[in-house]
Amino acid sequence: MDKESPTKVKGHPPAYPGPSDSAFPPPTSKAAAPPTGPLAPAYNTPRILHIYRDGLTHRHMTITDMDKSHPLYRMDQSSGSVFSSKPHMTISQASSPRTTIGTATFHSWSRTIDLEFHGSAVPFESEGIFTRAYAYASPAFGERLRWECDGIWGADLVLVNARKEWIARFDASLFSMSKTGKIHVVHGGITGAALDEIVVSGCAMMQHERRRRSSSAGAGGGVGGGGDGGGGD
Repeated sequence: MDKESPTKVKGHPPAYPGPSDSAFPPPTSKAAAPPTGPLAPAYNTPRILHIYRDGLTHRHMTITDMDKSHPLYRMDQSSGSVFSSKPHMTISQASSPRTTIGTATFHSWSRTIDLEFHGSAVPFESEGIFTRAYAYASPAFGERLRWECDGIWGADLVLVNARKEWIARFDASLFSMSKTGKIHVVHGGITGAALDEIVVSGCAMMQHERRRRSSSAGAGGGVGGGGDGGGGD
């Protein structure tokens, strides 16, 4: 792998090196397939996915490929409360039929978020009360991965492995009315279940941080922090 490619991602901290080729799992069929031809990303360069809101809330979103027009995933939030056993967030393939690739369920009584990747339950666990990082045992990568907050405003996120090598990054579009942000994937060769996993866990972390900020704003200002409403905000 070209070791210089991670530095092409705008604003990425140099403290996180890119992983070696051996760290990447092989592609699987359980995925929103990447485009072919001119839309196919180069294997050894970063791939950028774009996240757009459907309307003014964060309840429904479309995740596109690098061209910004080829939908790969749909993210939908339920209007149920945190006391509901149903998933608060569902990620599905954008193509028909809309196959669910993952879910996230949040709890008021636990800091752990319940993730599912292709039907397999994986706990997404807080790394401690004094950190905003969450980690999970990755089925696709075969090691423990950790999402942590990054950037000046703390709205950006970075996914790293135990060696602090970055796998993906979420950059928030704080001042856009229609775009939530971008997911930078370190390597164009990450496809299949591995890419699904990055999208599901990244969206879960993004929604968790939005819920946290909404709750903090409500507690500080005396106004309910429901945001977009429902359990997923």
